Amino acid sequence: MSTSLLLHALSLNDRILEPNQLPVSGHVWGYDKEHTSREEFVGNCISMLSLLHIQDAEINWDDDIMAFDVTRKGQPATVIISLQDDSLTSDYFYFLGIWIRPQSAAQSELELMSDLISWQEEDLLQPAMSYSVRFAAEPLQLSEIRKMIGGEVFAQRLYGDGLYLCGMTEAYPIPSGKFVICPASHMQNFVRHEIRHALYSLRNLMGLMSSVMNIYDSMAENSTATELCQQLLEIMAVVERESPEPLQWDQLVRRNGAIALRIASQGNQSRKLQARLKGIRRLFDVILAELDVHEMQGLPSLANRMLTPFDHVQDTIDEFEEMLMQAEKQTQILQPLMHSRMLAGQQILLEKLMQTVLSDQSE
Repeated sequence: MSTSLLLHALSLNDRILEPNQLPVSGHVWGYDKEHTSREEFVGNCISMLSLLHIQDAEINWDDDIMAFDVTRKGQPATVIISLQDDSLTSDYFYFLGIWIRPQSAAQSELELMSDLISWQEEDLLQPAMSYSVRFAAEPLQLSEIRKMIGGEVFAQRLYGDGLYLCGMTEAYPIPSGKFVICPASHMQNFVRHEIRHALYSLRNLMGLMSSVMNIYDSMAENSTATELCQQLLEIMAVVERESPEPLQWDQLVRRNGAIALRIASQGNQSRKLQARLKGIRRLFDVILAELDVHEMQGLPSLANRMLTPFDHVQDTIDEFEEMLMQAEKQTQILQPLMHSRMLAGQQILLEKLMQTVLSDQSE
């Protein structure tokens, strides 16, 4: 890697995959390891690079990290393919990153790469997350940054007041973002590890935010609590009838018990998600602390913007657990009610039997 155009300081031993010289512009895609195999990811990378007019890729299927220089439409670029590295989110995502040196202050074509790709039409795997980032060597005006991002700007100061991180994130159709990083002043002397650390931290923040969005999607698709409540209402309707069939009581008791077991199982899963969410939040906060993040006057907080999915997921988990709690209460009410109804039914049956016996004796 000593002759790399962009990443000549890249340490494959340290397994940190971000450049450390400016200016630089990159686009990173992340693929969920839970739903994508190693072979599928590497094959998808080959197809994507070809689609993006990068023909001289150096793919080695046995390497966890592939870093190589290429040309794209005559412009030098560096490609990073990571199957496993030292990032906090590497256990959850494969990463493909493409980095170039922008030729002007205008938005580079690289930053629009995701817009150029039609995943379904090209028969490509849709990434779980995607973001572009431009790291300028000189301070930028807010008007320039707004033009690059193309929408509302959220921002933070990094390392006290050394760098400005501006950007915009979106949740759908996939977690994505556009970011611009620039020095706060012309007098700023850069430490190379801070450049890499800022880009590395941004990848981790995006990965953690995307992990939270995955939790949200799984919770949104989980209709178990609603189904259990509906089943309990159906049982209640049968129990409240004046004369359920005798054989129905056994079925009702079994159904109620099965529902209680499912409620307990769902409660355990919910607690695991709650613990995972708290763990991700702690990592997120640690990264923000390492970046020495501060607010920028007059601009909304980018950190708060990226933390919004955490609040949505917490609300969803709380609502889910509330429904489970209500369903559990219903099972607890149904159990003694069914027992009482069965005893009452047996008493009525016994009384009828006694009347029949007495009637027969009197005759």
